[in-house]
Amino acid sequence: MTDPDIILSLFSRLRGRFPALEIDSSGQKRLYLNSGAGSLMVDSSIRAMTEAGQLNPMPGQIASPEIATADLHKTVRQLAADFTGARRPEEISFHFSTTGALFNLAFALRKLFQPGKNLLVTDLDHFANITPWETIGRAGGAEIRTARLTSELTLDLKDLLSKVDSNTVLVALTGASNALGTILPLADIISEIKRKSRALVVVDAVHLAPHAPLDVQEFGCDFLAFSGYKIFGPMIGVLYSRTEAQKLASPYRVETNRPEPPYCWEQGMLPNQLLAGLKGAFDYLMDAGSQAKSGDTPTYPRKLFLRAMESIKKYELELSQYFLERWRRMDSPRLKLYGISDPRRALSRTPTFALEILGLKPAEVKRQFWENHRILIADGNHYSAVVVRHLGKKDLNRVSLAHYDGPDSIDRFFDGLEHIIFKLNKSSL
Repeated sequence: MTDPDIILSLFSRLRGRFPALEIDSSGQKRLYLNSGAGSLMVDSSIRAMTEAGQLNPMPGQIASPEIATADLHKTVRQLAADFTGARRPEEISFHFSTTGALFNLAFALRKLFQPGKNLLVTDLDHFANITPWETIGRAGGAEIRTARLTSELTLDLKDLLSKVDSNTVLVALTGASNALGTILPLADIISEIKRKSRALVVVDAVHLAPHAPLDVQEFGCDFLAFSGYKIFGPMIGVLYSRTEAQKLASPYRVETNRPEPPYCWEQGMLPNQLLAGLKGAFDYLMDAGSQAKSGDTPTYPRKLFLRAMESIKKYELELSQYFLERWRRMDSPRLKLYGISDPRRALSRTPTFALEILGLKPAEVKRQFWENHRILIADGNHYSAVVVRHLGKKDLNRVSLAHYDGPDSIDRFFDGLEHIIFKLNKSSL
């Protein structure tokens, strides 16, 4: 088998691991094209959460249930380190959500934000990686700077780097746009930032994590966050904190909580069921990695994660190209697609597409797709409000795919889209 054949065969099999792929909670048929808002849960994650009910609430070293709890915490922390490329599990902490993790991080770094200092956010980011820095930064007296967008709605890298100087203490970046799917060349950008300043770099990798490998060593970032519910597991936030950067932080914690990392980053009891579900998602990705190539199968989790995510990236590249080619063939003046639209540049985006049907409000577009075609897409600002405001809009529709989708998913979407456009054109005659 050639690589493309293996990858196509692999993802055809993996679709069966998602119980909610074709039916909703009421048991009715549907097509879910809103993975940008949260991925479907894989069977191993659902099963692990159910079985976690047998665990002791607190970890310990005496009774078997508390030992099992301690083992779970240790195992999933190490797997999260392997998934991100962290050097040690102590660089990983768990939080209620990525938004919670970034607010906790902003508070922990509050001493850096002083008069005469500045921090930099971008117009491309999810507000979870903007509001915490603006809130804590302003409270400390630091200047807030913002990197703007290009006319193509990509990040203006020249503008970003022009705003970094010796007084910049932090730069917040996204790995990929939650609204547009645009992927940033993180390693190149962060390298340039570090040449100009000693600023800490925080990466929101929530939208990147389900679509491409994460490698904090290659990126060169100091902090990185992602969410379990975007990588086929439950709602939980994961924060990577580089060991050297942790020394600059003063995390909020109760006095009795252990003062050393990673425990000082975590408030209260860890959610065992969610951690078990996250482990189930990691197990699934490692299983996908073991099936992704013919020949020898690696045994190290890090290599399995890399193989799985590289395969997902290759497969989703084909999906993105197919979607963009079909969009071009529509050739309707009523349709607008925002962000990278050239199929030849699909490697610079995830299969997430912000779009507009002129003549229909986004909420109405979503309603028609659901009621007439049983297809779920999104409407709103997708927590990337600056992008939407930049376009002079209040909201946009978004179609977001994952690796459990296929060309058939895209064909069904375009069948529905053609029907909506046909009705709209007919009604305007």
